[in-house]
Amino acid sequence: MADNSLFPDLDISDIGEVELTESVLSATKWTYVIDYRNRRAVLTEDGHPKKTSTYEEYLIQTALKILNTERFRYVLYGEEVGVERSEWSAWEDVEIKRDMEEALTSHMEIVRAEVRSMEREGQEMQLSILITGLAGQAELEETISV
Repeated sequence: MADNSLFPDLDISDIGEVELTESVLSATKWTYVIDYRNRRAVLTEDGHPKKTSTYEEYLIQTALKILNTERFRYVLYGEEVGVERSEWSAWEDVEIKRDMEEALTSHMEIVRAEVRSMEREGQEMQLSILITGLAGQAELEETISV
């Protein structure tokens, strides 16, 4: 990957049929690993974008993408992906928790999301969220900026 882009060049000419995401078994799903604090893809030692290796890691990366995406901002995601972070500074904690849980459970793979704790500290929020997916659970412990 000479140009250091997020998306590698792939030769897909020999692929007969592309499998839709919905038809992939939940336990085998993966996504690319993103460092949301530094806003860049995590690369392997070979310089390729790193993929999640477990279902738990997949759920956490999916949740982080949702929590770090401003709702209604990106046409690509539509109105169902993301949270309304730009509004959080004026909201009560219970409203923020509801926004997070609703946004997370709108993803087709996430059955339940429970914000177990949320502590504001200046412009940052320390979160503990239990995420239940179709094929397992994950606990997200993360600090995000408000």
